[in-house]
Amino acid sequence: MKKILLFMPFMLFATEINEVRFEGLKHISQVSANEISLVHKGDNLDLDKIDQTIKNFYEYGYFKNIKADFDKKNKILTFKFIEKPSILLIKYKNVSADLEQLLKDKIKRGDIFSEEKLKEIRNFITSYYDAKGLFNSVVIFKTEKRKNGIILDIIVNKGHRIIIDKLKFYGVKKEDIDDIKSNLENVNRDILGWLPFRNSGYLSLKGLFNDPIALKEYYLSKGYLDVDVKAPLLLANFDNNKASLEYKVYEGYRYKVESVNIEQPFHILDLKEYKDKLLLLKGHYFNIKRVKKDIKLLTRAVKDKGYAYAIVYPDIQKDKDKVKVIYKIKPGNKVYISDVIISGNTKTLDSVIRRNIYLYPGYLYSLTDKEDSINALKRTGYFDDVKIIEKRVDQNHIKIIVKVKEGLTGSLKAGISYNSYSKFGIDLSISENNVFGSGQRVSLSFNKSSKNVTYNFDLLNPAVNDSKYSLETNIYKTSYTGYSYKSKKTGISFTVGKSLTRFLREYMTYGYESLHLTDIDTNVLNDYRNYSSKSYVVPSLIYNSTDDRFFPQHGIKAGISATYAGIGGTQRFFKTNIFGKFFYSLDDKFEIMTILKYKFRFSYLNEIGYTPLNERFYLGGLTSIRGYDWGSVSPKDSNGNDIGGDIAFINSFEISVPVNLKKRMWLSAFIDNGSVGENHSLNITRSSYGISFNWISPLGPLDFTYALPINPKKDDELRRFEFSIGTSF
Repeated sequence: MKKILLFMPFMLFATEINEVRFEGLKHISQVSANEISLVHKGDNLDLDKIDQTIKNFYEYGYFKNIKADFDKKNKILTFKFIEKPSILLIKYKNVSADLEQLLKDKIKRGDIFSEEKLKEIRNFITSYYDAKGLFNSVVIFKTEKRKNGIILDIIVNKGHRIIIDKLKFYGVKKEDIDDIKSNLENVNRDILGWLPFRNSGYLSLKGLFNDPIALKEYYLSKGYLDVDVKAPLLLANFDNNKASLEYKVYEGYRYKVESVNIEQPFHILDLKEYKDKLLLLKGHYFNIKRVKKDIKLLTRAVKDKGYAYAIVYPDIQKDKDKVKVIYKIKPGNKVYISDVIISGNTKTLDSVIRRNIYLYPGYLYSLTDKEDSINALKRTGYFDDVKIIEKRVDQNHIKIIVKVKEGLTGSLKAGISYNSYSKFGIDLSISENNVFGSGQRVSLSFNKSSKNVTYNFDLLNPAVNDSKYSLETNIYKTSYTGYSYKSKKTGISFTVGKSLTRFLREYMTYGYESLHLTDIDTNVLNDYRNYSSKSYVVPSLIYNSTDDRFFPQHGIKAGISATYAGIGGTQRFFKTNIFGKFFYSLDDKFEIMTILKYKFRFSYLNEIGYTPLNERFYLGGLTSIRGYDWGSVSPKDSNGNDIGGDIAFINSFEISVPVNLKKRMWLSAFIDNGSVGENHSLNITRSSYGISFNWISPLGPLDFTYALPINPKKDDELRRFEFSIGTSF
């Protein structure tokens, strides 16, 4: 820091300042400069104040040099500033798109150029690559001076991965080394470690901090309460990019549980009931993982009784090789909800949000009610993010703030399809799931190919007058050209639903449909009618406890429906459908969020009269067995025509990981299996496997699926790749 003060000796005597000037300022206004300065017009000249003023300006980091000059004749004090150059342009080389995006928050055009800023950027980049296991990265800065500032080039030479070729444990005597290694991120490279599902041996900086904790957790889960794990010793050779890693462990005694009890200051929980639910058991070895789950169980139970700030902690009493565990409950005061405030909704009405919240003013606080409210709001599909914040008012009252971030609810979808029979097809749909913020849904879709034309209109009010009842109307019209016939179908249906519990709804649907068949090949269809009608009712039950509409991570969605056609009309049949979707998160087992999914559907048809072919079951396509053409997996007649089955079962296993959780991108690997048959016998089976990419993008829903059939038959119709694209409005 440079300071230049030019004063004559007589200035040491009291001299009044007539004017204070600031020259050379760009980043600080004259008004702000006057506020920063400690000397002003009318003040006596004071060297200490001038010196402190210069220091104050330097603290802003904008200036390379500051000079204070005093005109003794006119008594004008002038601060002259030489600012540091600003950055005119930033160029990146060998920098990934993700890192470049992060750097935009650290350095940007117009920022002041300084060595301190470059040091900060260098440290950030090297830390970024260290975290990715690329060590000794080199960051080079090149500058080009221009009249108005600096052009900055940021060049990165990424470091190299360090391979752990030796892993040693000192003090491990009672536990198996392989079991220990399975809990650690940093382990030595296996033979053929470059293959998938083998230990690569790549050093993780994050693992150096997490692995000692994981190692101690492993021992505590085995009953070693006295275990001590020292910080790991890493010896790296950057000449060959190899390292050895050493751990020192003191195992100590292994303790068995002598007794497990719960203490509470007054009656809150039925202790006998909850003691039966505890996972830590008498006579078994102590297990810290079970202790944590027990604490979570008891904490939830107490908080659901209204004790919002309850604490449950274990009192662990060791005696030789035995241990007594007492879960002690500190409930605090009962807490009531004083108010529920909605925020962040610029479109959705407050009433639509409130009808999905189970926390009410005047009610006791409940942790389960809070979590169920978050999940219910996410299931609506109206919001990208939902948070419920608790704000304490006093010892007995809490304020609930529901913060939502609204997402896309309207879309214009466009899809293109192709198969060997109907050739190219186009699918268009326009929908709005939250009309004017009311929560009502309206959609209109159109599908056309050389063989098929479909129109569909749907209107849904999920909560009529904010009640438990829903009402839906669906109108459709289709025409289809098959191998042996042409059909025209027109229908309308009305559905009334009612919420029975938080997760369970019942529905009753009535519908009417007319079917016209023309150009019929009587060699294929022996039992047909040119005209038939279906008058039907469908009672159904749907259970949904999932935590999101588009990408659930937890919960179950399941249901059963029974369709009876025969209330008037000419068609007579009884059809049963049972389905289930199960979602389970492995976030406590893997560093990367991983979701397991299983889904199934079972369909059964009883023909009690005339039943047209379109009511039978055909598998294949995105909703059943991916990799096979839509509806192509079916029983066939003697001429090779698809005639559908009267029984069908499909199921799918899927594992999903987020590509970008913030942007709602997911990648999934799946295995599909399905069976269909006649005479209620599942005698045709097909399977496939593949990957799919899903993204709720700014342009609407986007899906890509690539599937490979497993041992397909010669005459199977295959469709390996399918996609769907949407556009928001």
